[in-house]
Amino acid sequence: MLINTFFFRRKSVNFPVFVSFYNLTRYHLGSVALGSFLIALVQFARLVLESVKRTFNNREGKIAQCVLSCCQCCLYIFERFLKFFTRNAYIEVAMYGYSFCAGGAQAFKQIASNVLNVVAINSVGDFVLFLGKVAVVVATVFIGVRWMRAIDGVQHIWVPITLAGIFAYFVAHCFITVFEMIIDTIFLCFCEDCEKNDGVTRPYCMSRGLMEFVQNSGKALNIRDVPRLRSPQDRGSPNTVSHGVVYGKRNKEY
Repeated sequence: MLINTFFFRRKSVNFPVFVSFYNLTRYHLGSVALGSFLIALVQFARLVLESVKRTFNNREGKIAQCVLSCCQCCLYIFERFLKFFTRNAYIEVAMYGYSFCAGGAQAFKQIASNVLNVVAINSVGDFVLFLGKVAVVVATVFIGVRWMRAIDGVQHIWVPITLAGIFAYFVAHCFITVFEMIIDTIFLCFCEDCEKNDGVTRPYCMSRGLMEFVQNSGKALNIRDVPRLRSPQDRGSPNTVSHGVVYGKRNKEY
């Protein structure tokens, strides 16, 4: 909700954590509970199939084991899809107050109509976030090695260093997951902006930097169906038309 407010209105919210928590508990608690319940239900079905499979492992039932393995694979794929669907549904629920199913349908519609942009953003974004995790782990290990070697009488320093590196990775994963959700939210705002505004009579709310980032991400992956912009030398007044695209007063940067 906060990102949506800033993206479309360029307005900040006082006490954002408190406001978000209040809106969650006041309006969207049922949607969050439904999404979590669906994921838990699929995970429970996977555990049941795993238990049944272990039972057949002690007997001669190769066909049954093969069928159970296929079912487990299908449930795993469905669980991954359901997590992706639920995460984007939560974004739409927070942005516009949809119900869980309506929010998921709207998010799926936006993603399906911008598949190439999804590939570009996810590929570049996931790589950058992975580099962030690696940087945290490397920095932790490096500092830990320097610190351990400065202490006299410490032997086998790689045991605590390894544990510290694993702990640092999980901590970094928890924090970077928040940034991943922010990236997904900004992308859905980008899709909503492209759908509701045409860039001519209704100026886009997105910044030129965001459009250029999507364009450059598409170029890096050889994706050609990304909107093209003029070069920085061709930029004009705040209402300049760039290949039919207008960045008007709604975007305060321009």
